[in-house]
Amino acid sequence: MIGHPVKVRELIEEIDRGEVLLPEIQRAYVWKGPQVSKLIDSLYREYPSGQLLLWDTAQLPVTKGIQGVEIQPGTPNGHPKIVLDGQQRLTSLYKALKEKGKEPEVYFHLGNQQFQLYLSRLKADPLWISVRDVFNNRKSDLKVLREIEQKLGKEIDDDTKDIYLERLQQLRRVGDYKYPIEIFKTDDYDQVTELFVRINSGGTRLRGAELVLAQLALRLPGALVDTFEKTMEEYEDLGYDLDARFLIRALIVSGTQQSRFRYLAEFWKKDAKEIKQIWKKARAGVDAAVNFVRHNAGFESSEWLPSLNALIPLAAYFEHHSAITGDVEKGLLRWFYVASLRGRYSGSGETNLDEDIKAVHGEDPIANLMRNTLKPEEKIEVLADEFDDAGGRNPLFPMTYAAAKKRGAKDWFKGIALGTDVAGEDHQIEIHHIFPKALLKERGERRKDIDEIANLAFLMARPNKQISKREPDEYLSEIANKHPERLIAQSVPMDRKLWKLDRFQDFLAARRQLLAEAVTNLLQNPS
Repeated sequence: MIGHPVKVRELIEEIDRGEVLLPEIQRAYVWKGPQVSKLIDSLYREYPSGQLLLWDTAQLPVTKGIQGVEIQPGTPNGHPKIVLDGQQRLTSLYKALKEKGKEPEVYFHLGNQQFQLYLSRLKADPLWISVRDVFNNRKSDLKVLREIEQKLGKEIDDDTKDIYLERLQQLRRVGDYKYPIEIFKTDDYDQVTELFVRINSGGTRLRGAELVLAQLALRLPGALVDTFEKTMEEYEDLGYDLDARFLIRALIVSGTQQSRFRYLAEFWKKDAKEIKQIWKKARAGVDAAVNFVRHNAGFESSEWLPSLNALIPLAAYFEHHSAITGDVEKGLLRWFYVASLRGRYSGSGETNLDEDIKAVHGEDPIANLMRNTLKPEEKIEVLADEFDDAGGRNPLFPMTYAAAKKRGAKDWFKGIALGTDVAGEDHQIEIHHIFPKALLKERGERRKDIDEIANLAFLMARPNKQISKREPDEYLSEIANKHPERLIAQSVPMDRKLWKLDRFQDFLAARRQLLAEAVTNLLQNPS
C-alpha cells in the first residue's frame, strides 16, 4: 500500500526518537562521503531520489537502530517504521544533517551551488558554508551573509546578496523534501525476508553472502546481532578483520562441504537447532585457523594475508582434526605459505576453494592440498628474479616478514623481537627503506627500485624516524659493529661496500638473492 509522503525533517526527527528501525536482515551502512554529498545535492535541486519501502507489522521483530542513533532500552515511542529499502539514504541524511561534529560533514558553495565534503582547504573561500548549520537553523540567513562579508573584507552587492539569500532558502527547503512511502504490511517474517531478497538480488547492491544473511535472520532471529557482530569484534581485537561474508562462507563450508552461496537449497532445509550446531563447529574451526596463522605462521594481523580465503580450508581441517602432529603442522604451514604466495584464491576463488575443501575431507588431505596448489613440474622455491620490481603489495612481501620472524628478527636499535601484537605506538611495525627514499630520489633512482622489497626492512616506529636521511653505510655500520645478527636476520648483505649510495643497484641484486633463499627455506622448512 502507498503511505503519505514524509518530509526529510520529519524522518530525521523520527530517527532521533528511535521510531525508525532496521530489521536485522539489513546490511551495514556502506555509503561513502561523495555519495552523501550527491544525495543532498539531488534533494537541493528537487531531483527524484527514490522511494522508501517500510514494513508494518504488529509483532516487532529483532531490530536495530540507524547507525549513530542511541536507542534507549524499551519499546520505541509510537508505531515504529521498519525500513526494508532506503537505509543507506536515511542513514546518510541523519549523519550529514543531524549528527553535530560527526562525519560526513557536507558544505555548500553559495557561488557555484556545489556540494563538497568538508576539507580544511575550504576555509580559504568564505562562500563555503556548513549544510548542517543551515539545516538546523543555527544561524539566520542574514548572519551567514554578514560573516561572509567579514571574511571577504567587503560588502556584497545587493543583487548578489539576493541570489545568495534565495539559495540559502533553497538549501533550507531540503528539510521539506518529501519522500514517497510504500508500506508492506505483514506479520509473516518469512514473507518479508523473501521480499527483501527479491528487492536486493535484482541489482548489485547486495552480494551473495548478504542475501544468505537475510535467510539466516529468518531462521535464527537475533543470531546476526547477538552472535555474528560479537564474533567479528572478537576477531578484530586479535587483529583479524573477518567480515560477515567470511563467517557466512565458513558456516556454509561447515554445513555443506562446499563454498558457493548459490547451492544452498539443502542447507535451508535444516532446522534452526542444527544450523546453530553447524555454526558452533564452524566457529571452532575458524578459531583454530586464526590461532594457527597468528602463532605458527607468524602473521599476527590479517593485513599480512594476501587472501583471507586461505583460512577456510584450514578451518575445515581443524574442524575435523582436534590435534595435529609435528609433521602435520609442517605440512599445513608449507601449504598455507605456498597457497598465499602463489595466489591460490586470486582467480577462480570458489572453484579452488571447493577443490581444497574436498581435499581436506579425503585421504591424505595435506598431500592433496599441495597437489591442488602446485603443478607437478613446479618446485617449492622462490627465485631472486621474482623480487625484481616487486613492491610492498606483492605476496612475496609478507613472506619476507614471516621468514625474518622465523630467523628471530629483532628491531635493529632496541633489540625487541618484531611483532604487531605489541604495546605502545613506538613499538608498532613500520616499513623502513634501507636506502632512504629522499637520498635515492636526489640521485634519480627509479621509484620501483626505491620501493622494491629488496630495499625494505621491518623496524619499530620511533627508530625508523630517527634514521631519517642518514646514509646507509653510516647507520648500518653502527648496527653491524654491535649486532650483526640483527641485519643478517633480515637478509641484509654484509658486504659493507654495498651499503654506499653509488652501489644501490648492486645492493638490490645481492639482497634479492638472500631474500629468495630465506623465503625458499621458509617454504621448505616452515616449522
